[in-house]
Amino acid sequence: MNLQDAWQKYHTDNVFNFSDISDYISDKGRTIIYKSGQSIVEKGDFPLYIYFIIDGIAIGKRHYEDGNEYNYFQVDKQNGNIGLLEILGKKEQYVATITCLTNVEVFRIESAIVYDILMNHLPLLRKCTFLLADDLYNRSGNDGIYYYYTGIDRIRLFLMNYFEQHYSHYDLPIEMSYEKIANQIGVSVRTVGRSIKVLKETNEVTVQSKKMMMSKRQYEKMKVKLAKEEK
Repeated sequence: MNLQDAWQKYHTDNVFNFSDISDYISDKGRTIIYKSGQSIVEKGDFPLYIYFIIDGIAIGKRHYEDGNEYNYFQVDKQNGNIGLLEILGKKEQYVATITCLTNVEVFRIESAIVYDILMNHLPLLRKCTFLLADDLYNRSGNDGIYYYYTGIDRIRLFLMNYFEQHYSHYDLPIEMSYEKIANQIGVSVRTVGRSIKVLKETNEVTVQSKKMMMSKRQYEKMKVKLAKEEK
């Protein structure tokens, strides 16, 4: 058996939601409905409960010491659990504030009950392992790329990578919002906005009618600027 055969043998979807565990917990928790704009959990609170999304969409918000914040993940019925990462990592605080983007229906259950079930159920534990490993791999890639860059240079690196992936002989529209860029590289939306303004002033990007564009010449200029900053 080679590695790919082994992967296939133990294949499972990289999601973990209420449908995966409902048979084991449906009589041990209760359903709660949160209104749009309400917080389900607050960053820093003890993870006393696990929340499984049954309906609706919630957003994870990361806060900075300077008061800035940005949305960096979405939770819905498909990938809908809140608190699983914390209890499996034996962490005593929720890593983010989770706020309802829409009205959200959740199934709330004590974390200790879920943890005990997972530790005694190999298929569920295996699924959690695959899910967390996939998330760690994806985050490690981004963190590794951007770790040594701050502020405007993170924006430059992101835009250069985007240009390399999508360029095809014409000026390239950057089809991403400031919020999405911020989520990708771990800075605030405000930092993205300030940086784009500087890049426009230095003619490294063009902004027309709120649409950002990059030419091959601007890409080369950005590449030179980033190389100088690395020295």
